[in-house]
Amino acid sequence: MSTAAASARRHVGAAHAERGDRWPGWGPGYATTDVSRVVGRGGRAFARARAGLLGWDVQRLAGVHVDVATPPVADGVEVTQTAGPGGLLVARCRVRDVVDEPGRAGFTYETLRPHPEEGWESFALVLDGEDVAFRVRSWSRLVWAPARLASPAARAAQRLAVTRYLRAARQLAR
Repeated sequence: MSTAAASARRHVGAAHAERGDRWPGWGPGYATTDVSRVVGRGGRAFARARAGLLGWDVQRLAGVHVDVATPPVADGVEVTQTAGPGGLLVARCRVRDVVDEPGRAGFTYETLRPHPEEGWESFALVLDGEDVAFRVRSWSRLVWAPARLASPAARAAQRLAVTRYLRAARQLAR
């Protein structure tokens, strides 16, 4: 693991997540994700990725629809995201914590109904020397009946979403 990726693993990017790995709601049936990758190099790459992350472009570039009228990431902002054919999948979330400091930016949001999952997701950028690392962490359990019935496929879709978030952050950092 690179130094920047290790740094991103230490710095979740959201105050709530930094208080510990056992977030409210943690328990049986919850799955976790924790992936870090270097997505760019230098302060300009960090600034571009930061602007995209806090403006919902990571989600948009990952194939998730976020209405352009949605305010930038800030504590308490609620976002409705849609995906899939005809926007079949509706996922509402509320931003809980935001970090926006020199060399570090990110946020955590919690799911709201309707959402196929119950849990939290955190997105963090860290500038470590010249490396820009992006980290995605989540704790969730499936609550939407079709997703629970197709649990392996739903979890595969979650892994695909994380891969797309990482690709989007890399694209923004260019």
